Amino acid sequence: MAEAARPRRQRLTLPASRFIGREGELAGIAELLRRGDRLVTLWGPAGMGKTRLALELASRWAEAQAGEAVWLCELTACRDLRAVCGAVARAIGAQVAAGRREATLVERIGRALAAEGRALLVLDNLEHVLETAAPALGAWVRAAPELRFLVTSRERTRLPGEVSYELGPLGLPAEGSSERSAAVALFLDRAAAHRASTPPPPPAGEHLADVAALVRRLEGIPLAIELAAAREGVLGVRGLLARLGRRLDLLAGAARGREARQATLRGAIEWSWDLLDDRERRALACCSVFRGPFTLEAAAAVLAEPDAAAIDRVEALRDKSLLRAAPPRSDGAPRFALYEGVRELAAEKLAERGEREGAAERHAAFYLAAGEAAAADFERRGALDALNRIAGDLEELLAVAEGALAATAEGALAAAAEGALAAAAEGALAAAAAGRRAAAERALRALCAVEPVLSTRGPFGAQLEPLDRALAAAEQLAADPLVVARALAARGRARRLRGQAEAALEDLGRARAQAAALGAEALLSAIVADLGVLHHGRREMERAREHYEQALALHRALGDRRAEGRALGNLGALHHDERREGEAASYYERAIAIAAEIGDGRLEGIFSTNAGLLEQERGAPAQARRRYERAAAILGEVGDLRLLAITLGNLGALHHEEGRLAEARACHERAVALLREVGDRRSEAIALCRLGAALASLEEVEEARRALETAERLLAQLGDEPDVELARVASGFVDLALAQAARRAGRGDEAAARAGAARRRIASAREGSEGAPSSASRSDDVRLLLRILERSLAALGLPEGRGEGGERELLLTEGARFCRPPGGAWHDLRERHAARRLLVALAEQQRRAPGRGLSLAALQEAGWPGERILPGAAANRIYVAMNQLRKLGLKPWLRRDGEGYLLDPALPVHHVAIEPAAGGDGHV
Repeated sequence: MAEAARPRRQRLTLPASRFIGREGELAGIAELLRRGDRLVTLWGPAGMGKTRLALELASRWAEAQAGEAVWLCELTACRDLRAVCGAVARAIGAQVAAGRREATLVERIGRALAAEGRALLVLDNLEHVLETAAPALGAWVRAAPELRFLVTSRERTRLPGEVSYELGPLGLPAEGSSERSAAVALFLDRAAAHRASTPPPPPAGEHLADVAALVRRLEGIPLAIELAAAREGVLGVRGLLARLGRRLDLLAGAARGREARQATLRGAIEWSWDLLDDRERRALACCSVFRGPFTLEAAAAVLAEPDAAAIDRVEALRDKSLLRAAPPRSDGAPRFALYEGVRELAAEKLAERGEREGAAERHAAFYLAAGEAAAADFERRGALDALNRIAGDLEELLAVAEGALAATAEGALAAAAEGALAAAAEGALAAAAAGRRAAAERALRALCAVEPVLSTRGPFGAQLEPLDRALAAAEQLAADPLVVARALAARGRARRLRGQAEAALEDLGRARAQAAALGAEALLSAIVADLGVLHHGRREMERAREHYEQALALHRALGDRRAEGRALGNLGALHHDERREGEAASYYERAIAIAAEIGDGRLEGIFSTNAGLLEQERGAPAQARRRYERAAAILGEVGDLRLLAITLGNLGALHHEEGRLAEARACHERAVALLREVGDRRSEAIALCRLGAALASLEEVEEARRALETAERLLAQLGDEPDVELARVASGFVDLALAQAARRAGRGDEAAARAGAARRRIASAREGSEGAPSSASRSDDVRLLLRILERSLAALGLPEGRGEGGERELLLTEGARFCRPPGGAWHDLRERHAARRLLVALAEQQRRAPGRGLSLAALQEAGWPGERILPGAAANRIYVAMNQLRKLGLKPWLRRDGEGYLLDPALPVHHVAIEPAAGGDGHV
């Protein structure tokens, strides 16, 4: 080989378009090369931007590493090792005599590379010649110890010493966000470049949100984003979004100046398909039936191959970047997934091979078996792992249901056409009907299997529409009555959660009749319990009690401890609503004990929350807080977002009752967000009422009104009178906030009128109408807000407010700036700093550790923080401050014990948000 004189540095031609994003990847790869890794493979799927990134890195490397050669060798046109050797020789400026044996060519090029010393050689698009070129590359790495190699490929070389760097999608904006991520920036830049006129100013608001949604749908793949941007001027962003169902055709022919394999997304993926052997092609085609991530076990079932063979196929497709790594399953099992463009092309290939129906059948059989087993496990144990298994397969089970429904509909059309053509086709029609029946049953089974996740984590009612279609088909085709009964019960529960009580009652009644006729005792007992919950929600207490007790007897006969615990807890809730507090507490404790015994965290969380609410009503806030915090921890671990939100709402209400308004607001805002996410409209409305009350107490009046208006709309649609009354009571906090503002501004008449409006709301909730039970007697949510509202009204200090609630309580405003002892008047402590601080410390100690005193040292630090005082002088100061508190009316409630001073644990202490008007010597 003769060498010609050549420059040490190749001139690199970069694309005209701007390089956007990938700064982290650039830095990471450069660091690998700097630290001495000599073979770095930048690998990833089609269209991910490997070549563009390698070019940018080579250009920056050439600028940063003065004196080093940097060469780019494009291998796309190469088909064999001889062509690869020629391409490398041309890239480095070496001349290779024609006709040499391949082994000689490899050796000569190795010597030429070694002679260059420190240099960087970029080998672009190695994947299609990898099998023949990899040994040569290994030889060159060994021959040129100072040379670094950066390889781009859709597959790793697996050579010794290789460091692989997988290139994933561009950064995407979060769901619902319109942030300017790298993917958004790329689309905006390329769309502007394709416009003939001057680019418009950066879009904002709604348009930017559409762009964010588009790049998320395109999965952050740079090639797909660039091809879509080229069509933005014709279709607009929303037009692109509407047409993404066939992305391979949409993103075709949109780019000029690219090689054929990069001109369309289809071409890029077809290039990878052509590099597979037939077994790998079949495997990829079969994997197109998966909608989301899948495990090796699922792949083996769909491929109908032994585990070892399935592992080989999945590994090969992963190595060739046609499968991507997905987050592992909850139990740590690895999972894989396809990009949507790959899935679309693979699905076309599966249909061409005539294997679509077989792969879909195997997919459905696998996920139905797994889903039904997990659902039965959850029903039996209520365990988190069972729920997580269903959640992990949720997308696949819904796909099974949709596929079965489509088959049912297609079969109906085909049967109708066949019947019209020939009455003699009776056998074919019977077979078609059997197929449709089986498809309808499959859809119902899949939708029942996903119910535990949708009813605990939401979105509620997501299965209602497909359940309607599947039940209509199943009943028309005389499907298995047990499958239909289970589906009716599932639809009844879903309708109840969506506030459709009448429809839910009809479904559960029909399900009960079918289960009884079939002798399905376990199903029957569950349906009876569900009917109890439905009647309870409708305030039909005697019917609820009848169903709960019947369910309890059935559960015990079956030996179902979990269902028994649920029935006991529901009876506790019934007694709670009937104000039978002792009986309610007993039932709750028995239910919690069973839940703890069997390890059912969800059940324990539910009834711990209920018990906390009971403790709060009985004036035991410390115990209530412990219950709520325990329940929130359990439910957060279980992942039941709906119940977690309800528990957070109760904790927020406790914060509100104790005057911790910022904490109350945070709890209620999170509860509203969670309930909106899962689709529980009734609970969302209740949470909005509580949020509105807290916002009003914070004097955020406009925000409070918006929250309450939304709540009232939701509750009016549901038509539940006690809950509608809840919104009216919550609006009383807005009245009080406006009264407070009017009083500060000196508008006494307006303040009195606003306070009067609040009093009328209280009277309406407490008195009822036309002999009907009051809302306060029927709803613990109403009772809770009433208590807080009455105390806040008492704090307002208007003449009509004297004696309104709180007569046996110590009321404090924020920081104890004002206090009102039981049966006394309001006192202004704003200038009595030590006494005020000591009162705050004593109240906090009573909350945290009722009955336990604060030491003199703790009281000294609380009353005179940071001051250095001799013990004798400190004791004297504490005595004087305590004497001031006694004179304010707290003498009967201030105690001494071996620790120090304390407030009597029997004294209810409540915080109010509204400060009274001060006058005279501090009395109101």
